Amino acid sequence: MRAVIVGAGKVGFNIAQLLSREGHDVVIIEKDEERLAIVEDHLDIQTILGSGSNYRVLEVAGVRDAKLFIAVTEADELNIVSCALAKQYGVPQTIARIRKPEYVEIDRCISLSKLGVDMIINPERITALEIAKLLANPEFRDIEYFADGQIQMAELKIEENFPMQGQKIHQYDSPGQFLIVAIIRDGCLIIPSGDDVIQPGDLVFVMARTKDMKSIEKLFLSDRKPIIENVIILGGDLIGYYLAQELEKNNYIVKVIEKDKKKCQEIDSRLEKTLVINGDGTDIDLLMEENIGLADAFVAVTDDDKLNLLVCLIAKELGAKKTFVQIRRSDLIPLIDHVNIDKVISPRMFTAGSILRFIRQGHVSSVTLLGDTDAEMIELDITEDVPIVNKVLKNIKLPKGTLVGAIMRGKKVIIPGGNDLIKAGDRLTLFTVPENIPRLGAFFEPRRIIKR
Repeated sequence: MRAVIVGAGKVGFNIAQLLSREGHDVVIIEKDEERLAIVEDHLDIQTILGSGSNYRVLEVAGVRDAKLFIAVTEADELNIVSCALAKQYGVPQTIARIRKPEYVEIDRCISLSKLGVDMIINPERITALEIAKLLANPEFRDIEYFADGQIQMAELKIEENFPMQGQKIHQYDSPGQFLIVAIIRDGCLIIPSGDDVIQPGDLVFVMARTKDMKSIEKLFLSDRKPIIENVIILGGDLIGYYLAQELEKNNYIVKVIEKDKKKCQEIDSRLEKTLVINGDGTDIDLLMEENIGLADAFVAVTDDDKLNLLVCLIAKELGAKKTFVQIRRSDLIPLIDHVNIDKVISPRMFTAGSILRFIRQGHVSSVTLLGDTDAEMIELDITEDVPIVNKVLKNIKLPKGTLVGAIMRGKKVIIPGGNDLIKAGDRLTLFTVPENIPRLGAFFEPRRIIKR
């Protein structure tokens, strides 16, 4: 598949990396020479210097043969125009990054699909909704839902003296069925077996029925985290605004601290119950005056990674119970595990996951990027003509690093073992590492019928 991407910023780079890794023919268009040079240094893809709104540039990029067109520049208008042009060339799938609230609101009244945009991606709103989901489940570092909400996958940080310390996984006396799909230990991804022993400091990804997760989490957590009721947000840009708006709906007590007076006035006029404070997040006196140490959660989402990290560390030192820090620089993310921060927020990963959900072919209904790794959880529907139908799991030789985490059969949820049978009509939740993606078609794509 040929994919044309306009914009070589962090989101564009990340999507290009994911698609090229899967063997797709990727072309990236960027008018900034320095950004393009970064792509050329790190990715083996075609690059073109120019604007996505220039039809000559699009033709050089092979837009006539493209099956996917993604415009993710920093200018909403350019993204919309680029997609409109691509659609005129016959590209079947177009995606535009649109950030401004007024454009998002327009789409609710008059669909932007009429202008050639098949999907709108709003990284700031996606990020805000993910943070809100984490605030509602403070015991987890991350949480995802599958099978229409009936299956839950939780990311847990294992602390010293957790209940099952020293026991092998197969020895766990569990109140319900669960599956540990992955462990991250010292930055390395491990696909565990029943004989593995979980260690303090591990990040563990646990899959179970949603109704069972509260009892299963007790195997991994020393104590439950308190409910979050009041939240302080540092940063009044779009993520801060969207997050405050979402938290207002759920009756949280919310404060936003923003240094820019004009931004304060803008978001204050749009929010109903949030207290907007004009001030510097590094001002210790201000933080103490606003009782930051009493906050259930402190969320730093300014555009300055170092500022976010610094103020989160200050908030934690003053007594804030949970801290969430937005980090855009991927090279800083591994360092966070060594400091006292509860959760890293990465907008580019949330955005990449949303785009992958949209573009996956075949019977895939959702895609989730797993934590800070490149591994994926894929939800896909099994039809009668899929090769693995009516086969027992233990007899299906999936690539190493791929496993079936759950089966949805009608209204029944199955956390599978080796003797479970795959049937037509099942919906599978599949864990896999990225290098296996191109090989999975042999197992899960419908057989092609050759007419003679």
